[in-house]
Amino acid sequence: MGRLATEGYEDGWAFKRPNGNRAKAVDYQNILFTKLEKIQETTNLIESECKTWDDFGIQRLGRRCSTTVCTNQNIPEHLVELQCRWSTDPLNGVRTVQRLMVHNYSEIRNMKDSLICPSEVF
Repeated sequence: MGRLATEGYEDGWAFKRPNGNRAKAVDYQNILFTKLEKIQETTNLIESECKTWDDFGIQRLGRRCSTTVCTNQNIPEHLVELQCRWSTDPLNGVRTVQRLMVHNYSEIRNMKDSLICPSEVF
């Protein structure tokens, strides 16, 4: 993010594909999991029996990290919930996590300050 600001980017996607379209988490899966494997091989931070590619989903990994860091930095829980909220399960169309009214009816596009707050701890 800092690099983008330094290079003068003010519009568009922070994470984008070479064609300019919005990138998805899966676009970074190989890079991320390869780094996790290297960490596992060279440190004790990840248990040796952990199968990083099988035990962690790319979306879940990001939410876990974000939620943990925000909790440790005393970010209010409702802001963490707004930042890391789940959508409906695409396979069965049922909500996998029940959301409070504030999560269902908050207009994300108008909540820049609230959504930036958790990101600022990184």
